[in-house]
Amino acid sequence: MKDDTKVDADPSLSKSGFFYKPDDVSKFSLLKWLRNRFFTGVVVAIPIVTTLLVVSWVVQKVDNNVFKIIPDSLNPETYLGFAIPGLGLIISIILLFLLGIIASNFIGKSLIRSGESLLDRVPVVSPVYNALKQIVQTVAAQKDRAFRDVCLLEYPRKGVWALGFVTADLGGEAKRELGDNMVCVFVPTTPNPTSGFLLFLQKGDIKILDMTPEEGAKMIISGGMVSSRPDSVLDAGGGVDMNETEENKTPIPSL
Repeated sequence: MKDDTKVDADPSLSKSGFFYKPDDVSKFSLLKWLRNRFFTGVVVAIPIVTTLLVVSWVVQKVDNNVFKIIPDSLNPETYLGFAIPGLGLIISIILLFLLGIIASNFIGKSLIRSGESLLDRVPVVSPVYNALKQIVQTVAAQKDRAFRDVCLLEYPRKGVWALGFVTADLGGEAKRELGDNMVCVFVPTTPNPTSGFLLFLQKGDIKILDMTPEEGAKMIISGGMVSSRPDSVLDAGGGVDMNETEENKTPIPSL
């Protein structure tokens, strides 16, 4: 007599028809959990280590360049007998502060004008200095607006959208040719945002986003993998919410 009793499927049954022992399933789950935690640690460590290396490199470069200018008789390390990391950076900040004080009074302004008049007579140095001075003054004058707005625009063709930064309202000869209500938009490239394209667009052709420039830069550098959501951290095992509670805690992934 045929037994019609149904047998529940064993969750340990693989697609190939072989049965795994409970110990094997637990071992595979543990290995996967260890692997996920390891890659999560790598993801967290990479930006920290990279930041420390970049800061260390910048401080070292500033220190080396500053101590090349300062004579040994004025170098504190000559009397201390050992190097102090960041001392050159501190000295440069103090010197820039003193330079700002000098340039803000009448005597300092007179000295700067005299120096600029001398530079204007040098054929090669004059155009370089004047161009850099104009760029710095323009950026400083528009510091409240430059790169403050992140926008979307259809580029390089209609239906394809790109992320850009509104740098300023269009002015000068370009404004006379194109008319009013135009803005300058810088569209950086991915993953290197230091290069890109400068576009002149109508204000109605762009969409201002509720994003900070830092969030926009992160999205561009990461190729879109990092958005403006700060409430979660990347996890190599599929994502972990840092605000999760015991009730909605993500279970350990298993095979």
